[in-house]
Amino acid sequence: MLVYLIDGNNVIRANPDWNRLFIDNPENAKNYFVQKVVDYFKDKKNQATIFFDGFSFVYSFSKVSNNVSIKHAKNKTADETILITIEKSKNPKNLVIVTNDVPLSSKAKLYQCRLISSDEFINMLASKNVKSKDKPEELSKSEYEYWLRIFRENEED
Repeated sequence: MLVYLIDGNNVIRANPDWNRLFIDNPENAKNYFVQKVVDYFKDKKNQATIFFDGFSFVYSFSKVSNNVSIKHAKNKTADETILITIEKSKNPKNLVIVTNDVPLSSKAKLYQCRLISSDEFINMLASKNVKSKDKPEELSKSEYEYWLRIFRENEED
């Protein structure tokens, strides 16, 4: 299982639309981004932690889905908190660091972590949304039975 450590503000600021939203309303931008990440990971076995700079008014750590959580860096930067998490990891080769931050990426490489740029991760999120829109909705049992009757009637004609 891979564990994604995501530099939240870095990814948000890398997308022009999300960056504009961030400038207008940082909390809305963060919430939008978190929902995108939750949607992306909902069918996956991997885990993800989104790191944000600064404080949350309630908790520094919160779980938002079965495999996605948020970590607020308190009195450190998100980069510093990600690095501490890497250093404490028993198996850093299973960590995927998502950032455009060069110093953080360089340090993560020393621990043999996998790296994904913010831009690449944004594309991953976008491709997941395209695929999910292309997939038709599943029919309920009653809808299935209805169409089955219709097709059987057409066969008899």
